[in-house]
Formats: sequence, C-alpha cells, structure tokens
Amino acid sequence: MGAFGTYVCLTLNAPGLVLEPLTAAHAGELFPRLQDPALYTYIPQDPPSLESLSARYARLQSRRSPDGNELWLNWVARRGDDAVGTVQATCRPDGVAAIAYDIFVPFQRRGLATKAVTAMLDHVRAAAGITTAKALVDTRNTASIRLLERLGFSRMRLIENADHFKGARSDEYEYARELKAAT
Repeated sequence: MGAFGTYVCLTLNAPGLVLEPLTAAHAGELFPRLQDPALYTYIPQDPPSLESLSARYARLQSRRSPDGNELWLNWVARRGDDAVGTVQATCRPDGVAAIAYDIFVPFQRRGLATKAVTAMLDHVRAAAGITTAKALVDTRNTASIRLLERLGFSRMRLIENADHFKGARSDEYEYARELKAAT
C-alpha cells in the first residue's frame, strides 16, 4: 500500500498556498488565531492553552501514532507570510484517511479550504496510498458540508446524538470520497 511504512511529510503547494508540515514550533504562531471562539461553534473543544497546544503539536510532530498503525499528517496552510489555517489526515494502512480542516476566521470564505484540502488529498493518495477519505461534520455546519460536497464527498450516514456540548445536542454526518489515481 503506497509508501505508508516509509512516509515522510513534505511541504505541499496549492494555488496561492503552501502547506507546511506542522511542528511544535508553530504553537506560538497559531495560538492567537486558535483563541477565536467562532472556530469552536461546531466542535466540543474550547480554545486551547498555549501549553496544551505546544504539547499536542509535539506529539503530532512524530507523524505516527504511538503504536505505528496510523500516520498523523498535519500541515499549516500559508498564504504568503500569513498562517491561514490547518489541514490534517489520519491515515491507516487499509487506505482510509480521516480528514479535518480549520481555516482561521479572517481567511474564511475565500476558497482557501478547497485549495488546501485538495492538495492534501492529492498528496495522501499519491504518497501514502490512501484510497478513501472520510470526514465527520456537525449537521449544523453548512459551510463545511458545502465544502465537502464541492470536493466530491458523498454523505454516507447520519450519526444522531454524536455529542452534546455547549448546551446543545450534536448530530453528525459522515462523508466519504474515493480518491482516484491521477490520469
């Protein structure tokens, strides 16, 4: 299956963006952007402390789960000198990746998520042998739903009562997309 066992995380290019492998050194730069409560409307977490963010990024920097069965691939999306968001793929040896993305509020609704996620999907297909990408999205998050559908993801199922946070029940959709080899 691809180069899963020997994978090396690379800097990726997308039109008008560079995706830089995430490291612990990014915590200080990204911390202020990650304090915006608007980023947490549809996810149960609250903004992190700088210490917890630094520790999390240090764990992710290994690019592998402790048991070695998953690739933890995370990038900082940059437009020029600005960090505009992050994208991530948790890749398994069976060719399935769970993806996620965050575009910081000042940079939303500019097509940056489409470009960043597309570049990431193309890369994990070619470099890690990923054949299926999946994403979970809160049913209230219409912007994320539109993004996934624009990228060719199909809604697979509804997960009722997936979570309860911030005083509300959260239902989620699971989306999936087969990743085709480049022609």
